[in-house]
Amino acid sequence: MSKKGVASKRDKRSKLDLDLFLLAMLRSGIETPYRLLTTAGLSPGASIPVLRRLEVAGRVRRGKPGFRGRTEYHITAAGCRYLENEWRALLEHPLPTDTEAILRTAALAVLLGEDKRLASAYLKKAAAGKASDSRRSRSAAKAAEVSLSGDSVAGFYGWLRATHASTRLTAEVKVLRKLAAEISRRS
Repeated sequence: MSKKGVASKRDKRSKLDLDLFLLAMLRSGIETPYRLLTTAGLSPGASIPVLRRLEVAGRVRRGKPGFRGRTEYHITAAGCRYLENEWRALLEHPLPTDTEAILRTAALAVLLGEDKRLASAYLKKAAAGKASDSRRSRSAAKAAEVSLSGDSVAGFYGWLRATHASTRLTAEVKVLRKLAAEISRRS
């Protein structure tokens, strides 16, 4: 598959993840971009375009601006059906590389009544994928460190980036494993 095809597949999955997450939030009573920001950490810049896309698709309807001009959005029957029929697809391969998408997917599984062990297994699988990425980044950092002779700005920057990526991924693995264990404990 071409790089463009892979990126397109990733973009589609990312949109599906965010669409379904917003629909679930609306269904739970979180109905304004401001409340999405304060309760789910989704900026209006991220949520408003998605809400508009969902509105065009007939999955949400926009209410009149209310308190402080904040517009409420409401999930439609079509949006409820879409949410119920599509969210499980997020648990299938390929796993996203974006940690926020991973967390939203696990949250959807738990909040929509799936067995918590499934959400825990999903987080463990995501952690394993990130662990593999971390090992690759660590190898790249070691290779870049070896080539740090002289005053190569590019070599030094490459080493900084690879070291940062490896450390960040290692931390994400630890957190995902911890969350998986906590969800399992609560099952």
